Amino acid sequence: MRSVQVDQGSSTDTDRTAAPDRVGGGLGGDRIRTAALAIIALSVLWRAQVASGGFLAADDYVMITQAAESNLTVEHLLALYNNHLMPGGRLLTWLITEHVGMAYWPYVLLMAIGQAILGITFFRLLRRLLQPSWLLLLPLGALMFSPLTLEATSWWAVGVNMLPMQIAMVLAVGAQVSYVQTRRKRHLVTLALSVLLGLVFFEKAILVVALVFLLTAALYAEGGFFRTIWTTIRRWWPSWLVLTVLSLGFLAAYLGNSESSLRRPASAGEVFSFLTQMLGSTVVPGLVGGPWQWLGAGDGAPVAAPPELGTWVAWTIFVTLVVATVRRRRRAGRAWLLLGSYLVLVAAMLAATRLGSTFSGVAGGVPRYVSDVVVVAAICLGVAVVGLARPSRVPGATEPPAVDPPRTTPVALPEPGDGRAPDSGVPQAVAAPSAAAPQSDPTAPQASPTAPPEGSTAASTGATAPVLAEAVRTGRPAQVVARLGVIHAEAPVDPEPDPASTTAPDVTPATASVADSGPNTGAGRASDPVVEPHPGNAPDAGDASTAGPPPRDADDRPTGPDRRQSAATLSDPLGPPPPGLLGPLPERYREAVNVMLALMLVAVCLGTVWTTSRYSDEWAVKSSRSYIDTVRIEMASAPPDTVFFDAPVPDNVVPSLSWPYNLQSRFFRAFGTRPTYVDEADHVSVLDSLGRIQVATIIGSTIQPGPQEGCGYLVASGQTVRMPLNEPRDDWHWVARIGYLSSADGTATLRFGTGTAEFPVKKGLNQRFFRIVGGGDAVELTVAGSDVSLCTNEIAIGNPAPKPE
Repeated sequence: MRSVQVDQGSSTDTDRTAAPDRVGGGLGGDRIRTAALAIIALSVLWRAQVASGGFLAADDYVMITQAAESNLTVEHLLALYNNHLMPGGRLLTWLITEHVGMAYWPYVLLMAIGQAILGITFFRLLRRLLQPSWLLLLPLGALMFSPLTLEATSWWAVGVNMLPMQIAMVLAVGAQVSYVQTRRKRHLVTLALSVLLGLVFFEKAILVVALVFLLTAALYAEGGFFRTIWTTIRRWWPSWLVLTVLSLGFLAAYLGNSESSLRRPASAGEVFSFLTQMLGSTVVPGLVGGPWQWLGAGDGAPVAAPPELGTWVAWTIFVTLVVATVRRRRRAGRAWLLLGSYLVLVAAMLAATRLGSTFSGVAGGVPRYVSDVVVVAAICLGVAVVGLARPSRVPGATEPPAVDPPRTTPVALPEPGDGRAPDSGVPQAVAAPSAAAPQSDPTAPQASPTAPPEGSTAASTGATAPVLAEAVRTGRPAQVVARLGVIHAEAPVDPEPDPASTTAPDVTPATASVADSGPNTGAGRASDPVVEPHPGNAPDAGDASTAGPPPRDADDRPTGPDRRQSAATLSDPLGPPPPGLLGPLPERYREAVNVMLALMLVAVCLGTVWTTSRYSDEWAVKSSRSYIDTVRIEMASAPPDTVFFDAPVPDNVVPSLSWPYNLQSRFFRAFGTRPTYVDEADHVSVLDSLGRIQVATIIGSTIQPGPQEGCGYLVASGQTVRMPLNEPRDDWHWVARIGYLSSADGTATLRFGTGTAEFPVKKGLNQRFFRIVGGGDAVELTVAGSDVSLCTNEIAIGNPAPKPE
C-alpha cells in the first residue's frame, strides 16, 4: 500500500514539479518560451531589415501632408481618410511629423514594436488556448513569418491599420477564452477594450466581433449548427451584450460621417475571378510560404503573382494538412470551418467595396486585404495540430457555495498485484473521506462513483460528498496532491497557483456534470461550473471545451489490445509527454510520415525565405526616396531667390488620384527647408522628374507668328490686339509666359476666354510668368501707360516644364 498526504489550504512542493521542457525557473528554464521569444525576435529583426530597405510610399505622404497642415485637434483625428476612420493612426502620424518631419525610421521602429507586441500576445494566447507542446511554435511561426503580413510590417499606411487590428484580434480572443474558462467579469472589460483598440485604428476591426463569436461557437460549444449557435448565445450572453452595444455605438458614429463605399460588381464573372484570385493566388499560397513571385506596383507594395505550379503545390499542402488533422482530431474540423467562415466575411466585405472599381482586376491579389486572415489561420492551425487545453475547475462567479474542506487525511491507493498500472479504460478517482465518517469495511462492496439522481444532494442522502480527483487516464499518476481542498493528479507541468484561487476553497460537487450544468438543472446542481486551463495542464486528447470534462474520443485513445503504458512511461515521474501530430499512427508508417512532414515543413520555410527576399527586392525600389533626396541636395545649393510654380510631383511618387495632395507645395510641407512657390515671377525654376532644379518654360499652346517683321504683334498704349493660338485650350488653371520688348515701363492685361491676368511691363527685353484661369483659341493683350509700345511674338499657355538645353 502507498499513501499520499493531502495538505489542505496549500500546495506541496511537488506542485512546482517541472516538465521536461520546463525545468527550473526564469526564462532559461522554459525552453518552449525561450524558443518562442527567439522566433519573435528573429521575425522582428528580419521584418525591420526588409522595411528599412524601402521608404515611404503613396498614402504615407498624404497622411503626412494632412498632419503637417493641421493642428492636433479632435476634428483632425476624426477626419476620414479615404473613408477610413483611424484616429489612432492620425495621432501617431501627427506626432512623428511634428517632431521628426518627413523621415522613415520612426515608422519602421513603430512597426517593429507592433510586430513584437503581436508575437508576444499571440504566444500568450497559445499557452492559454492550447495544450503544452513544442508544436505551439508552428502556429507562432506561421503568424510571425507569413508573407501575407509583409505589407503590414513595411508600409506605414498599411501597418498603422493592420497591426493594431491583428493585436486587437489576439487580445479579444484571449479575453473571450479567459471569460469562457473563468466567468470573471474583468475579462469582459478586456474584451471590450481590445475591440475598441482595433476600431480606433481601423474600422475593419468590427470583424473582430464576428471572430470572437465564431471562435467561441466552434471551439467551446457542442451539437449541431442550430444547437451550437443557441448554446453559444445562451451560455456566454454577457460577451455578446457587451460587443453588441460597442458595435452599434461605433457603427452609428462611423456611418453617420462616412460616405457609402458599397459598389456593384459588373458581372458574376468578376466576382468569380476575384474569389479565385483571392483564394488561389493569395490566401492559400501565402499561408504555405508563397506566392514566391511578385508583380511590381510602383512605389507601393507588390501584388501576389504565384506561378501555376506553385498554386497547385500550395493547395496540395493545405488540403493534406486539413485532411490529416481532421482525421487525427475531431475539433480540427471545427477549427478549419472557423477559418472558412472568417474568409467568407472578408471576401464579402472586399467584394462589396472593391469590385466594380478601376482596381477590381487585382483586388484579389493584394495581400494587405487579407493579412488579418493570417491570425485566424494561425489559431486554427494550433487547434488542429496541438489541440485545446485541458480544462481544470477553478472557483468563479457561478460556483456553488463553498463547503468545509476535508481535513488532511492520508489516502491509501491500492497497489496492483502485478506491479502494473491500472487499466486505462477505467478512470480512477481518489476521495478524501471526512474524519468524522466511519471507516468502511474493506470487504464491503464499493460505492459507485456515479452521481446520485438529479435533485439529490449530499445533505439529503446523509453523507458527505467526496471531493474527487481528476481522472487519470493511464499509468501511475506522477503525484496526487490536494490544492485548496481538491485532490487531483499532478499534470506534467503544474503551474503556480492562481492568487485569486487562494481566497476560497476549490470545491465542485461531484454530482454536477459540466456539460449539463445550468441555472435550473437541479436543486443541488451548480450553474455552469467554471473551468480554466493552465499553460502546464496535461494534454487533452479529446480537445474538450469548457462545457464539460474532456471527452475520451476513440481516435485519441491508445490503440492495441493492451492500453497500459510501457514500463519506461511508468518510470517517468512527470507522466507522458504531450501527444504529437502523428498520434496513434502505427510504428511502421511513422518514419515515412515523419520524413514527409519534415520535407513539407522545410519546403514551406524555404518558400517563405524566398518570397520574403523577393518582396524585399521589390520594396527597396523607391522612386520617392531618390526624388526626395535629390530635392534636398538641390535646395541646399540653390540661390535664395529660386522660386517655383506649384505643380504635381511625379505619378510614381504620389499618384494623381491623390490630388491635391500630390502638389509639390503640399508634398514638401513637412520638409525642414522646402521650395518657395509663387503665382507670378520674371524667372521661374521647375523640378524635373528626378528632383533636379531646372530653368522653366511653358509646354502648351503658343500664339501664331505676328504680322510685323521683327516685332510680331505691336501693341500700343491703350490698344487691344487679338492673337490666335496654334491649338485651343480648355478652361482650366494654366500658366502663361510672355516674352516682350517694351519701350517704357507700364502694365499689361492678358485675356484668355473668361479669364484675365494683369502683370507689370518693364522697359527693354523681358519675360513674365503668371497664372491665368480660362480657355479658348486666342488671347487678347492690352497695354496701359504713357507712351508705351510693346512687341511680342512669344506667348505660351500651358504647364511649366524644364527648358530644353
